[in-house]
Amino acid sequence: MLLWIGATLVGLALVLLNARTTVRIWRSGVYERGQLLAQATMIWLVPGSVIVVAYVLTDDSPRRALDPTASNSDTPNASVTVGSGGVGAP
Repeated sequence: MLLWIGATLVGLALVLLNARTTVRIWRSGVYERGQLLAQATMIWLVPGSVIVVAYVLTDDSPRRALDPTASNSDTPNASVTVGSGGVGAP
């Protein structure tokens, strides 16, 4: 009896993880429709694949490169703009 309860809880946890990851894939906006369908199908049909996909989706937003001149107006190059001739002018 205890074995059945444990197996049921593990199965329920896997179903919830699959459902949560499927929703995260569809909301991510990173993939095209065909890729979304393929990943959702893979999650539900290939055991354990949900762990890999969930790991890849840990950061939903694309990362931005850090540009110290873009956020710090005290740097000498912060106000440089490129003119039509390609020469920088403050």
